[in-house]
Amino acid sequence: MSATWVVAGSTTDLTERLSTTIKNLVSSNWSITNPASADIRFLQDWWDGYGSYQIHFRESDTPVSIQNVGWRYRTYDEYVMIHVFVKRIAAQEPPERASIVREIQRIISQNKDQLLLGGVKRNSLMQIIQVNDEVLSSAVTNVWHSIMRVRIHYYKVDVSPP
Repeated sequence: MSATWVVAGSTTDLTERLSTTIKNLVSSNWSITNPASADIRFLQDWWDGYGSYQIHFRESDTPVSIQNVGWRYRTYDEYVMIHVFVKRIAAQEPPERASIVREIQRIISQNKDQLLLGGVKRNSLMQIIQVNDEVLSSAVTNVWHSIMRVRIHYYKVDVSPP
């Protein structure tokens, strides 16, 4: 008989990709006005050069780590990469890049155990474990790119009959 794994505390497994869940969490909890959420493109693909502010939520290349923690219980560690892009026709870094990164850090830290997985909150823990910055320059514009790696730790239980 095959196992039926669901998110602990729930009757279902994950209902969407974790990158979608994190994107929805960040965009719905955005509170700063420079830049305001209406000025930011929250996406799940890749930088396309349109607009001054883009935040992309992507699945990580890091494999999912699964560990058995007892009979019919597992822990999962998955990673989501958040890419922040700020475009300017200027040589100096715009302050909005740092504001965007700080706002994402605030949202994730204040909601670290409130991620909605399988219809249940408080069944996971997320944290930013890495932040990298780079500048992409051309003859016309500069693009500041910040990369944030977010670890999502959650539990699943096997609900199939023994």
